[in-house]
Amino acid sequence: MIEFRRIVVGPLATNCWVLHSSGAALLVDPGDDPDRVLAAVADLDVTAILLTHAHFDHVMGVDAVATALDVPVLGHRAEEDVWRHELTFLKENGHFDAGLDTAKLLAEGVPLTPNTSLWHGTFDRYVTDTVRVGPVDVRVLHTPGHTPGGVTLALPGHLFTGDTLFPGGPGLTGWPLSDFRTIIESVRGLLDFPEDTVIHPGHGPDTTVGTEKPALPDWIARGW
Repeated sequence: MIEFRRIVVGPLATNCWVLHSSGAALLVDPGDDPDRVLAAVADLDVTAILLTHAHFDHVMGVDAVATALDVPVLGHRAEEDVWRHELTFLKENGHFDAGLDTAKLLAEGVPLTPNTSLWHGTFDRYVTDTVRVGPVDVRVLHTPGHTPGGVTLALPGHLFTGDTLFPGGPGLTGWPLSDFRTIIESVRGLLDFPEDTVIHPGHGPDTTVGTEKPALPDWIARGW
């Protein structure tokens, strides 16, 4: 049996997830606030960090947390290109790329700059079909679109979708390397899960497959 905890971190209120079983834990998307993340897992044996994708708001805490815990960082091979884009954008513009929301967030005073050391950007291991959490194998689904290497973690009754699927629609695709048609195909696959499956997104509250599935045609029609 796997249990989980949510830690909301950073200026964009990223959901960092802790999946744990028999004392062992997988840390998902430690996007900021490394001291808070470390305190939240102090009673667990964290064996790895996994990134659902490599946008800055899911990555900024990775270096500090991985160093403190001495654990590997896992993700999809294609996400290394995404993080390279993030670092290049930061160097050229003085802040990270928040897609179509960048100007709005900067105008609101939301910090889009790092406040801790930054991850070097090379995964210690690439994820494939499963990842181990204690005695349990968790399914890893490739769900591209928001980014080319986005992944979702699937447990019986639960999907940890990163920025692929939220209450009210798919993740935004206003970034370089993102694609709306691709994310729609990923979302179709997620909405094939049983209707009582809980969706745990990368930001905001949970929802269910049954709640979101009827709206798919509307999402396609609106184009985002």
